Amino acid sequence: FNILTTMGNYSNAWMSMPSLQLEFRYDSSCMIAFLGRIVRHGVDGVEGDRIAWAWYMRDSVHIYAGFPHVDGLGSKAAY
Repeated sequence: FNILTTMGNYSNAWMSMPSLQLEFRYDSSCMIAFLGRIVRHGVDGVEGDRIAWAWYMRDSVHIYAGFPHVDGLGSKAAY
């Protein structure tokens, strides 16, 4: 899964997930978690300064930590 955090001095940012027909306000200090390999996502350009901080959790980390495998979301799934 992915966790995205955004920070900066800007306004009117929106995170869209067209495959789910969702749109979220993406103001400074907002955090969104989702399955980035499966869910198409994007943010339009904004006026001002913005930085996005992304954390990615890979399958190998789940395996190392002993988290259970979920069918359809692991490394053998077709993306």
